[in-house]
Amino acid sequence: MEQIRALITDLGGVASKSRLAAHGATDRLLTAAVRSGAVHRARRGWYTVFPPGDPRHEAVRIGGRLTGASLLALSGAWLWNTPRLTVVVPQNASRLRPRHGATVVWRRGSAGRPDPADDARPPWADSLEEALVLAVTELPFDEAVAVLDWALVGGGMTRAGLADAFAGVSAARAAIVDWADAGSQSFIESLVRATFAALGHRVTVQVPVAPGDARRIDVVVDEAVAIEVDGRAFHADTFDADRRKDVAVAIAGRIPLRCGYRMVRDERERIIDAVHAIVARSDATSTAARRCRETRHAACLDGARWRLPPPRTPRRSDDRVGQAQGGRGDRSTSPGRNSAVGTIIRLRTDRPR
Repeated sequence: MEQIRALITDLGGVASKSRLAAHGATDRLLTAAVRSGAVHRARRGWYTVFPPGDPRHEAVRIGGRLTGASLLALSGAWLWNTPRLTVVVPQNASRLRPRHGATVVWRRGSAGRPDPADDARPPWADSLEEALVLAVTELPFDEAVAVLDWALVGGGMTRAGLADAFAGVSAARAAIVDWADAGSQSFIESLVRATFAALGHRVTVQVPVAPGDARRIDVVVDEAVAIEVDGRAFHADTFDADRRKDVAVAIAGRIPLRCGYRMVRDERERIIDAVHAIVARSDATSTAARRCRETRHAACLDGARWRLPPPRTPRRSDDRVGQAQGGRGDRSTSPGRNSAVGTIIRLRTDRPR
């Protein structure tokens, strides 16, 4: 039994019966392995070491590959919560096994079908590039930017790779790539950076506390506010060092402001108010920051919207997205109400506590 499990693990955790048979696995051995619980039969002709409920198992059970934010989450992408299960299948896919709460994406070609001959990626996974493009249409703007930051920092992608991944989509969708920054070192740092950049402020990350000082400030807004966004769990043993750093920041001419994980998640509007109050009293106030303050952008996270340039090219219609439980659905890939890109973008903070 363990021999069959080891074989499937070596093949990427999922394998077709025909591929296992080519490695010497007989029907008797496969049946015994399933009965013992060493492996699982996700669907007819497909076996996996991932248990039911695991996103990889569910993707194969439905009949496709894991994609979008649900694939990125397994890769360690920066996300608030466990995303909705999203599976890509070929346009001509049949005999799908719907799962309540899952989203199925139909794509031209065979990209969605697990292919035993495809050794470039696991048989349960879509490509990272395709998953990124789909994820930014599913996520709120700030979280989508954080995912792109993660792709540069920990996802093994380059800025040129991001540009190539988004080359086939509309200009409005591809515009979000310009927001990515490999300098961001954490999820909440990316969220804070995207928030204030979207409000028109001049934002830099990982700025030296002072010339010649090895210590870095997470986010600097308009050269006036030095925001540190590390949570208590990461700084419980550096309390005094953090306060010394705040003193050094103040001596260098900036106002230090510390924000924890929950503050960024649940109280971001208050953080914006604090930054605007500091910038308003600072000689470093920029034209963009002054304009933001005058138009009361502090309320933007509570529902206000602002527009990106209109798309310059027609939207591609290669994909069709629909609910797994409701059929193939609409033929468009419209980002929808909470889209990260398109002609309208919006930040939100209505995160579950």
